[in-house]
Amino acid sequence: MKRTYIKDLTEGQCKIKGMVETIRDKKIMFIVIRDVTGAVQVTIEKDKCPEVYAEAKKLTPHSFVSVEGECVFSTYVRNGGKEIYPTALEIMSIADVLPIQADSGQDLRMDYRWIDLRDEKKLFMFKIQTAFEKYAVEFFNKNNFIEIHTPKITALSSEGGSEVFELKDYFGQKACLTQSPQLYKQMSMMAGFDKTFEIGEYFRANPSFTSRHDTEFTGIDVEISYIESHHEVMDVEEALLSYIIKGIKNEFNDEYKKYFGKDVLDMDVKIPRIPLYEVYRILKEEKNYEVPRALKGDLDPDGEKLICQYVKEKYNSDFVFIVDFPAKARAFYSMKHEDNPELTKTYDLLFRGIEITSGAQREHRYEQLKQNIAEQGIDPESMHEYLEFFRYGAPTHGGFGLGLTRALVRLFELPSVKDVTFLFRGPNRLKP
Repeated sequence: MKRTYIKDLTEGQCKIKGMVETIRDKKIMFIVIRDVTGAVQVTIEKDKCPEVYAEAKKLTPHSFVSVEGECVFSTYVRNGGKEIYPTALEIMSIADVLPIQADSGQDLRMDYRWIDLRDEKKLFMFKIQTAFEKYAVEFFNKNNFIEIHTPKITALSSEGGSEVFELKDYFGQKACLTQSPQLYKQMSMMAGFDKTFEIGEYFRANPSFTSRHDTEFTGIDVEISYIESHHEVMDVEEALLSYIIKGIKNEFNDEYKKYFGKDVLDMDVKIPRIPLYEVYRILKEEKNYEVPRALKGDLDPDGEKLICQYVKEKYNSDFVFIVDFPAKARAFYSMKHEDNPELTKTYDLLFRGIEITSGAQREHRYEQLKQNIAEQGIDPESMHEYLEFFRYGAPTHGGFGLGLTRALVRLFELPSVKDVTFLFRGPNRLKP
């Protein structure tokens, strides 16, 4: 008999496969079995099915089984009112006593992440991650973007900095894992691809132990040609996020409300765009907060939270674009404002208190790029290959990189990116 997913069960003969969630064994044995679509109760009466009962007595929670029998509907049964009376039970594997419980500490749960994920709420979060990427790709396809897959082993450091994982030996050459596809997605603009996207991995040798940092994570990268300002890039990102979140809300709002106690957020309000210098003024006057001097030119975590609170109160928006960062605080490839070269055509997107995106109009002029590299004290030789991209013609262009885990952790309003990462990587986490 062919397997039926639990959510698709109808009355009559059936075969299901899944994990034993709970066992109650009194006069009658009740076993709850869960698969990726839901849970169902299997009811075993010893007198009626002695062989099945004897086999079921061997089971422990989290064992994996295959069950055949008759599915009946009953208003007295939980899990959708479906119940199976089995005629056959096959044990795939018996689980030992679990090394973690629901109240175990996070580090221990991370050690046994595959067991930690045997939870319907956590499974749901990964269904939302899948939908987030699905609707992103759908948006890109509808808007004529070309998908690219950039190399993750490279001789280039995209930021010209030190936070890279160097490979011990790449066939006698120096190489590292890419911090982002930044330089290669710009190359796609020089290739005439017009609009490109990539969903892929980032690697950052960042020793931070905060709730928002990881050393390997997934990003959604976008680059578009023939723009006139960074506001066009923001327009694209706002349209993308609106499409994704509306899709998730339409498909999953009832389940989201079941697990998180509220509806998926609405994106009916246009995202405010506030220059960084104006953010500093707002924080000081409205929130009695001043960004530490050492961090001027950027925002610290407290500043991000407070400006998001202000925007939520004033505009009822969960998002805010912070625009026009100082040139000294941004990458060398950022376009400067013509009327004020101290500022760049750049932005960060904050979502419920956390930066989830950096974006910009890029500098496309060869000579200006060389000047920017020199001004930032970057070794010109290390950027030789990158500069070659621009010697033979380049369109105006810009783009952004959106951190998937950061977006998800704020969508669910959870405390750490560890909660939404399948297998987290950080300075003290290399296994499993």
